[in-house]
Amino acid sequence: MSTTTRRPARQVYRMPVRGRAARPAGIDPVTELCRTADAVRAHLERVVLRKTGMTWTTYHVLLLVCARRVIEPPHIASLAGVARSTLTSALAALTDQGLVLRELHEHDQRRVVVRPTAVGTALADRTRRQIEARLAQMFAAAGMPRHDDFAAALASLASLANARGGAGVEAGR
Repeated sequence: MSTTTRRPARQVYRMPVRGRAARPAGIDPVTELCRTADAVRAHLERVVLRKTGMTWTTYHVLLLVCARRVIEPPHIASLAGVARSTLTSALAALTDQGLVLRELHEHDQRRVVVRPTAVGTALADRTRRQIEARLAQMFAAAGMPRHDDFAAALASLASLANARGGAGVEAGR
């Protein structure tokens, strides 16, 4: 690029030489909630799930399969809130580890169902207990609300958002 074709750099941010950087704008509660959820999820993946060879998504899928005992992939994707392609990758990883089985539906041979193996059920149970223990440690920190109160508030918020289906949420209703 030659100097004649350069764009002017009038609106490029430059850090002040002898001043402080501008303070970031206030973070809204939803942004903070998402950031916190991502941080906790990443922490649990590093501390607990890495030992099992699972990601948060594969762990979540395994829990859903174990809870339902027999479930179809589109239903898993819907419950887990993941794309079908993401679910396909997660199920392939779980199948390769011997944690779930994919079988043809007994009444409709065009459809597939997913079942947990005994090893998968045991691993899901053990991993869930380890995650609950780690979360209990995190909630035991000073200034944290009780775990049950926090979980109830989040569940209430999720229910309200799901019930509104995209409609505006009015205060007090």
